[in-house]
Amino acid sequence: MNCHVKDKLVSQLIALNNKLNLLSPDLVHGDKERAEVQERRESLCAEIKHHRTKGHEGKPCPAAR
Repeated sequence: MNCHVKDKLVSQLIALNNKLNLLSPDLVHGDKERAEVQERRESLCAEIKHHRTKGHEGKPCPAAR
C-alpha cells in the first residue's frame, strides 16, 4: 500500500540528505548552512516517525508496514 504523504516526506528527506552531502566543509558553504540543513533533516525524520505512528487520523500509516 502506498501513502502519498509518507512518500512526499521521504522524498524531501532524500533531497536534504543529498544537499547535506554536497555541503562539504571543504567547499565554500559555512557551518551555519550545514546546521540549518541538518536541523531540517532531523525535523523531517521526526515528522516521518510521527506520520508512521499516528498520521492517519490518529492511526498508523498503512504504508509503514
